[in-house]
Order: sequence, then C-alpha cells, then structure tokens
Amino acid sequence: MMLPKFAELGTWAASLVIDFPTDNIPFLKHEKDWKEWGNTLVQETSFSNSGAPGTSLYEEWVHWAEAVFKTMANF
Repeated sequence: MMLPKFAELGTWAASLVIDFPTDNIPFLKHEKDWKEWGNTLVQETSFSNSGAPGTSLYEEWVHWAEAVFKTMANF
C-alpha cells in the first residue's frame, strides 16, 4: 500500500485498486468529494474488517489516508 503523504489523492486512490483487487474500490471523480469517497471506501470488506476509520474526524484527506494506511498495514 502506497504511503499517502508522498502522493496526490487521485494517485493514492487509484493505487488501492491494485493493492486490494478483491474489493470494489470506488472511483474518485472529484478530489473535493474525498470525504464521501472515503466513507464508501471504508465500507469495503478489507477496510471494514481491519477497522479503517471514516472521514468525519479529519479535515484533510492526507491525515485520514495516513490513518487508513496505518490500520491496513497493522501498525
């Protein structure tokens, strides 16, 4: 899984399709909609089983994505 702090949101979102091929990773159409996209993402099996957080506590996508990364990487 790509470290989100070194990527653009679109690149990080697209990389999840490769990293989680059994999940139905939603397509991020507009970066401004990252919270809605993120909340849909964390409902996918791999993310929900690992306890990936929703976006409500985060103001910036990168902080949320780092929390997701840590959860999914079992840090």
